[in-house]
Amino acid sequence: MQALVQRVSSAEISIDDLLHAKINCGLLAFICFELGDSVAAIDKFISKISSFCFFDDDSSILSSNLKEIEGELMIVSQFTLAAVTKKGNKASFHKAANTNDARALYNELIVRLDGSSINYQSGRFGADMNVSLVNNGPVTFSFNF
Repeated sequence: MQALVQRVSSAEISIDDLLHAKINCGLLAFICFELGDSVAAIDKFISKISSFCFFDDDSSILSSNLKEIEGELMIVSQFTLAAVTKKGNKASFHKAANTNDARALYNELIVRLDGSSINYQSGRFGADMNVSLVNNGPVTFSFNF
């Protein structure tokens, strides 16, 4: 499982020109499930996303986490994070989980976020989405679980 996480002042998702989800201060996480990923990766992601220091406080840079600032989380499924781009001029996606497995893991991620204390919104798996964001910093981290 890969996650590209950006600190945002705001983010929103539109699907078919309709607002689908919106957050204020928090994190936007682009999520990609790869071959062999399991529920264990989801648990690691949730633990990391809630405790990792993405935010500044009065005394230090990057010393506060999502819970401490009472921030929000936006989840967006993005299989292109699994792209292999080293050779040629066209990406290969052989590392990405197949659609059915990725959908099941994405749905499990949502179930587990529902059971967490994280205030979140999400996109729709497999949908053509317009994602708008205001990257705060900019601050962007890449995680592999």
